[in-house]
Amino acid sequence: MNALKKLFELRESLATYEQELGLDQLSEVEKSVLALIVHQKNANITAIIKHQYFAKYSLSTIKRAVGVLLSNAMISATQSKVDKRSMILSYNK
Repeated sequence: MNALKKLFELRESLATYEQELGLDQLSEVEKSVLALIVHQKNANITAIIKHQYFAKYSLSTIKRAVGVLLSNAMISATQSKVDKRSMILSYNK
């Protein structure tokens, strides 16, 4: 039971941080994609899809989440210098 109590406290704390950062209007997958982009250098849609955390999500769900983040100007996409087919996603501070 202590583990469940601690889990709830962590969720509550996370919700507070998300609200302070203005992320409370995003869906859970959008928040998760944003967190990965901030965390991982040279993130792109392929890297997101291949990450085990996102295994339960479809490609269209990830693309939709990236689209929302781009349209809200929370992230930007720039063409990779290594692979011209790839767009590198980065957080707009």
